Amino acid sequence: MEYKNFKEATIENKDLCSTIAMEECAELIQAISKAKRGKLDLDNISEEIADVLICIEWIIDIYNIDKLYIQEWRNRKEKRIVERLNKNDFK
Repeated sequence: MEYKNFKEATIENKDLCSTIAMEECAELIQAISKAKRGKLDLDNISEEIADVLICIEWIIDIYNIDKLYIQEWRNRKEKRIVERLNKNDFK
């Protein structure tokens, strides 16, 4: 089957794309863990971030999530994180 665009291919293969998204998130976690241990591989961590960003777009398309709704959540979460960092509340 030939797909017309990225979104169509993603939605048509939602189970596979969902699985890949989980695997890519796990690979980013590993890259971050290595960096925390002083073994930063800038190319690797940049590649893993790019993979996760692509997967985020897949998930948005698969579940038809409004990007403005996500932005509202992001704004709330960023505010909460700053508040917690200011209180040193990440123990």
